[in-house]
Amino acid sequence: MEAGRMSVQALRVTTGATPFLLAYGAEVFVPVEISYSSPRIQAYNAEENDERQKLALDLIDEVRDQAHAKIVEYQKNVSFYYNLRVKEIFFKKGDLVLWKVEASVVGQKGKLDPNWEGSYKVKSVQGRGSYKLETMEGEEVPKTWHLRNLMTYYI
Repeated sequence: MEAGRMSVQALRVTTGATPFLLAYGAEVFVPVEISYSSPRIQAYNAEENDERQKLALDLIDEVRDQAHAKIVEYQKNVSFYYNLRVKEIFFKKGDLVLWKVEASVVGQKGKLDPNWEGSYKVKSVQGRGSYKLETMEGEEVPKTWHLRNLMTYYI
């Protein structure tokens, strides 16, 4: 099997190899290639094919390792570009926030009901992403609120 040869089955961009190759150590022939005598079928040599198959099976671990390395590199690049666009939001003591109504209401919420409720002050930071709130009058809100249920309130 030559590294530069393209098979009928599409190469995976992330791995550079077909799934069939990674699983079985050989390329697959599509039935159309056999019935219409493609260049791969015309160039078939039984002795050379046996030698190449043995070589390919000996090297399959290396092909899999290269594919794994490409996947890791691809995931690293995707993570990097994703993290460029992510803006982490954290609140500090005294910030004004609104909370999501669907997180506080137990019953059904109507279509025309407001989505956010408040204004509240952050009383303390409980942990990463968890906050204790108080009303504007200074009364403590009984439960702890997570960051995903809070939004900055601008006056």
